[in-house]
Amino acid sequence: MELDEEAKYRVSYLALRLLFDRLLSTKGTEKFDGVLHLLDALAGTHLAGDAAGKKYASQRDKIESFIDAEFDEETLALINKAIDEIV
Repeated sequence: MELDEEAKYRVSYLALRLLFDRLLSTKGTEKFDGVLHLLDALAGTHLAGDAAGKKYASQRDKIESFIDAEFDEETLALINKAIDEIV
């Protein structure tokens, strides 16, 4: 799939969101204050301060469903492969 410039940024953003989601879901929130604050900045929220000691509510299904619908299953598989290699 050939991606235009805007689509490249969207895929990159969604991949970053999935990476953060996997990290927070598997390792918890205690050591990732900066990640939580960055997610707040991206989402326009202020939830990081309230997250201390709480279980992270994964958005993985929602994000993966969006990627599959907006792009395709192949793009989703590529993103997940890259995340598997990083984490």
